[in-house]
Amino acid sequence: MNHEIQAMLTASEGRYPTRAEQALLRGWAEQVETRLAALEAIRAAEEAIVGQTLDEVLAAYPNVEKFYKGIRTSGVRDLSLVLRYCAQALLRDDLQYLEDSLLTWMSTILRGVGLAPQFIEDTYKAMMKAAARELPPAVSELLRPYLERCVAVLPGKTEAAT
Repeated sequence: MNHEIQAMLTASEGRYPTRAEQALLRGWAEQVETRLAALEAIRAAEEAIVGQTLDEVLAAYPNVEKFYKGIRTSGVRDLSLVLRYCAQALLRDDLQYLEDSLLTWMSTILRGVGLAPQFIEDTYKAMMKAAARELPPAVSELLRPYLERCVAVLPGKTEAAT
């Protein structure tokens, strides 16, 4: 659930929601169909987005395959996971969900296996470009803030988390 809505519902327990709280719920509900349609477009384009991202990154970093055996397999797995979590966060309209449920943990893992912050940043910038090519413009715009959060958080730069 969206963190803002969840906090509002908790705060309104035992009383009726205020007009402002009702407006928050209505505003979120009005966007559900648009967000569900965006999820379907992302699902349909996932293979192309992930494939293009991986191709671009491995072309830019040709030696990475020498140091990380199975990077194509793990890359498809990881990129798909990130894209799916971004889609879930888009549905929820909740950037905090994305960070809490995936990015903080995954940032630690990516750096723990020795991937350089620049490589990680370049990877998710490439994903943003692939998504912009493969998705309808309106869907790409809805997804963009979530991919931007990936670019900011996954490399593990301390200023990005604040």
